[in-house]
Amino acid sequence: MFADNTFALGVMQVVKYVFPLITLPYLARVLGSDGYALRAYVVAYMVFMQTILDYGFSQYGTKAVALRADNRKAISEISGNAYVAKAVMALVAGCITIVATVSIPIMRSNPLFVAASFVSVVLKALLPDFVLQGLQDMRAMAVRYAGTQTLALALIFILIRSSDQILLVPVIEGAASLIAVIWSEAYLRRRYEIKPRCVSLRDVLQTIEKSTPFFLAVAASSFMANTITVLMGVFSIDALTLSCWSIASTILAGIQAMWQPISRSLFPHMVKKTDYGLVRKLLLIGTPIIGVLAVAIGAMSDSVMMVMGGSEYVEGSYVLRGVLPTLIFSYPISILGYPVIGALGKPSWLSVCVVATGLSQFLVLMVAGLSGHFTIEIIIAARVGSEALLCLLEAFMAMRVLRSKRAIP
Repeated sequence: MFADNTFALGVMQVVKYVFPLITLPYLARVLGSDGYALRAYVVAYMVFMQTILDYGFSQYGTKAVALRADNRKAISEISGNAYVAKAVMALVAGCITIVATVSIPIMRSNPLFVAASFVSVVLKALLPDFVLQGLQDMRAMAVRYAGTQTLALALIFILIRSSDQILLVPVIEGAASLIAVIWSEAYLRRRYEIKPRCVSLRDVLQTIEKSTPFFLAVAASSFMANTITVLMGVFSIDALTLSCWSIASTILAGIQAMWQPISRSLFPHMVKKTDYGLVRKLLLIGTPIIGVLAVAIGAMSDSVMMVMGGSEYVEGSYVLRGVLPTLIFSYPISILGYPVIGALGKPSWLSVCVVATGLSQFLVLMVAGLSGHFTIEIIIAARVGSEALLCLLEAFMAMRVLRSKRAIP
């Protein structure tokens, strides 16, 4: 079961993170540095909105479904409560987006693109992946998600021919997500007789309350990864540097996608069984491999930037080399975070780790920006340093929680 779910999640992660790597070279050339900078900036902003929309419901929902896998009525209620809670969060995120669009110049100049992108992430947030993940049946979700995103990929290459058509990108992505939601919900009803069922407002509020520790950790993690791009717009970093940073970040996200299926499959596995031996094996085997991979990519950074963005972006290859050390820390983080600390009943501990690290990064960047030293070198140092700090904090907390469960002496 663990291996099957890992493979299915692997397919989804390839689609989620590798497909953007496929479209990146094309869009970077077709949209130009200004157009691509707009897309990169809005995508980074929408990651924050995606985090608000989900509000930790996926993590809490996965755990709740895994613990009630044989109770279809309970799962229907969990699903329905999560959907209603997401609707509440959509209103909150929508209000925030309106204020941001009015306040931030790059968004104020492109309100239709911002609106289309927001609708797209709302539709994506409705995917019932937490139900299938909790049931340990991700194959069906993988097939539907991969199929619709492949269609979106093809349409982007067919329809997007110039920067004037940039609005079509979020429209295509949103349509693909809508199809995936309808298709997946139909499968849940047919295969498991599960359909969203909201019991009461009290249950919805309880869902929000129990999801909050997960949200804090996810929000801080998202904050760490994407606040840099947003601050680049606030402190008026030039479009080329912003684009180079976005390309480097997209490359890293694609690489990190390779081990996310492992961590996501490990989460329900650890909920049911405290398997320290498996965690130890994954860390001992995976970490050295990631280190070698980071060194290899660094040696080829000029060629990588040429392929991904074109000759215009090669001068920014030093940005990619600078952030590669984050890979060495992010793999242990993905294994020790939700799959160990969160799954074994201490999501608040995880929240403390991630929030503390996110705030430290934000403070460093704000001080740099307000003092006139918001340079790419400072940005790289803050990003790598915060990832290293989070890795150390999670390792300490994971050891504590495993010892409390007597999984290790």
